[in-house]
Amino acid sequence: MALTFRFPVQVVFGEGSLPEVRHFVKSFGKHALLVTGGGPTSRLPAVQALQDLLAAEGTAVTFFPEVESDPGVETVERGVAVARENGCDFVIGLGGGSPMDAAKVIAARLNNDGNITSWEGQGRIPRRGKPLICIPTTAGTGSEVTWVAVITGGKRRQKMSLVSQYLYPLLALVDPELTYSMSPELTAATGMDALTHAVESCVAKRSWEPTRALSLQAVRLIFTHLERACQDGSEHEARSGMSLASLLAGMAFTTSGLGLAHALAHALGSHFGVPHGKANALLLPHVMRFNLDCCPGLYRELAMAMGMDVSGLSAPRAAEKAVEAVEGLLALLPLPKNLSELGVPASSVEALSAEAFLNTRLRSSNPKDTVLEDLVQVLREAFA
Repeated sequence: MALTFRFPVQVVFGEGSLPEVRHFVKSFGKHALLVTGGGPTSRLPAVQALQDLLAAEGTAVTFFPEVESDPGVETVERGVAVARENGCDFVIGLGGGSPMDAAKVIAARLNNDGNITSWEGQGRIPRRGKPLICIPTTAGTGSEVTWVAVITGGKRRQKMSLVSQYLYPLLALVDPELTYSMSPELTAATGMDALTHAVESCVAKRSWEPTRALSLQAVRLIFTHLERACQDGSEHEARSGMSLASLLAGMAFTTSGLGLAHALAHALGSHFGVPHGKANALLLPHVMRFNLDCCPGLYRELAMAMGMDVSGLSAPRAAEKAVEAVEGLLALLPLPKNLSELGVPASSVEALSAEAFLNTRLRSSNPKDTVLEDLVQVLREAFA
């Protein structure tokens, strides 16, 4: 199997780095569409700070604060219409994964005709979109550096993964200070999303040395900093560590792929609106345990990155230590402990499993081949 590693995004990282945007915007265009979430996201101090920075550079801004959680095709099309009406020539996505994903697809749609739902899958966007900047205000999705956007739509109103080299941002500006206002619960959920990216990308079928190096370093950072970031949201070192972990995990999985935890999490989000980070947190240890026997060596490396002592242990027992480490971390975080706590009915297991099984892109990159009953069993365990 031929292995690849491609990363075309320019990254600016560091506390207080938001003003660096002024060094780039003039090369992108004269009028930006600023895409954010509605409600609290639209009122973040960073939104006004960014608009002031752009104004100082003579860049016009049209504000589009209408992105909901798990943005729909209709929201994207409204953003496209607003951008065209106002003559916007580049796009900025500021917020969590949903605003950044919406911004990606808006930028692509501005240069491409056709139905967005026809872009589901890999390599189906015909041409490069408008220039795009992504600025995360959470530490989890890694969307600022990936070629993936998740949009809700289609006949079944399911989550659709759009994967294309034309969705990569030109610039990712990662300022950990923008994450300080996250609540402990949101910090935990987004942090577990990043951990799921790191773990699944480490063991995915297309992983190899460069991607695993990124994955393992992301795991180390998360186990060092996530609990502290939940306890003290303004702790600089913890916030910076989590922002870097999210970035590195995003770089890893955009090349190596993910696995069953994400396939099942997408189904839970589509059917019951379960937040993506919470779904991944609950599913990750169960998916890890399912995969253990097919790549114990990689799980041993993960266990060591999580700070576990595996010296003198057999390969299977050392691999099991990685699952125990994740379960131990989850016990310390302000998150639900099983799917029942999220209001998901146990009677939905078969329907959710069938939905996830159709996600062949994620399922095929899982290290262990699966049949439908495997997904059913993993979900049943997540109810326990």
